[in-house]
Amino acid sequence: MRIYLDYNATCPLLDPVRAAMCAASDLIGNPSSIHSEGRAARAVLERSRAQIAALIDGGDPDGIVFTSGGTESDLAGIVGLGLAAVAAGAPARVLVLATDHPAVHGAAAVLAGRGFTIERIAVDREGRIDHDDLARRLSAGAALIAAAAVNHETGVIVDVAGLADAARAVGARLHVDAVQAAGRVALGPIAGLADTIAISAHKLGGPAGIGALWIRAGVEVAPLAPGGHQERGRRAGTENVIGAAGFAAAAIAVDLARTGLVAANAARLEAGALAIAEARVHGGGAPRAGNTVNLGFDGALGEAIVMSLDLEGVAASTGAACTSGSIQPSPVLLAMGLSRRGAREGVRFSLGPATTADEIDRVLAMLPAIVARARAAGV
Repeated sequence: MRIYLDYNATCPLLDPVRAAMCAASDLIGNPSSIHSEGRAARAVLERSRAQIAALIDGGDPDGIVFTSGGTESDLAGIVGLGLAAVAAGAPARVLVLATDHPAVHGAAAVLAGRGFTIERIAVDREGRIDHDDLARRLSAGAALIAAAAVNHETGVIVDVAGLADAARAVGARLHVDAVQAAGRVALGPIAGLADTIAISAHKLGGPAGIGALWIRAGVEVAPLAPGGHQERGRRAGTENVIGAAGFAAAAIAVDLARTGLVAANAARLEAGALAIAEARVHGGGAPRAGNTVNLGFDGALGEAIVMSLDLEGVAASTGAACTSGSIQPSPVLLAMGLSRRGAREGVRFSLGPATTADEIDRVLAMLPAIVARARAAGV
């Protein structure tokens, strides 16, 4: 059987999720319709909204806006907060973390096209925020700071509390991409600091194509999809009831008590890989989510290792799924100070609750030979 170690790209669909979606597929009503069928669909949608909200802030459903996924949630939060803040008199400046996901940088680029200045907050070699750089960039004020709570490539946990303090000191808003954090760290503390939070169902074992933007009560966010009353006027378009039901089932299934076993298997993988000569861990000196191990092997290109692993029945990656197929160096590792060659040597292993110690041992048994072949291939 194949070994799946790419949970940061997407998680296998959970059985309760499949069951919830199958049940919801029997509904025929539009949740905006007032007849019985419409009310039945609306009931499932609103129950799902409350169950997803419980994962974030304890259950206030009014803060949840359904979207098509994490990318749209980042877009809605960053652009929506930025436009609303500038309309209220804030300077048209946005700060993003240099190591953030392309979805964050893409949303910031939309604001750049509307005249905003975008600045990237530097990180150190472990992927931690350079707070001196942050303070310098904030000296001119800002409308918004945006950052991921957990890095998608390295698993490094970002100092959201430090970002929140810095943002509040200059009257800026804070958007947090929690796509990789959900299901791996508690979201309640993040909800206590952020103005908006982005999450995505398929990172939790839910369906792809649906996500949510959480908005703190009282925070103004300019809607990006006007034209309808849906989602309280914050996102027009008929809601994806089936996807919402699956998303809610995935949220209910989150059990942070299981993260210890995942972390133990990740530590087992990391220790075994470091036994290979000239191996390194990217972000190893920073706090990390326990499911992610990003390794580099001197002289071995990451894509060569990933392809060899695939041939041996193991799914891993070199970074964000949205950049797969690219032979460009990892922007995350470049921002952490690696050379262009070093940044192309990264391999990301991301584990889930179904990962077993036996699977890790099987990967470690084949990894030395795979690395040796990649080194011999050069390039």
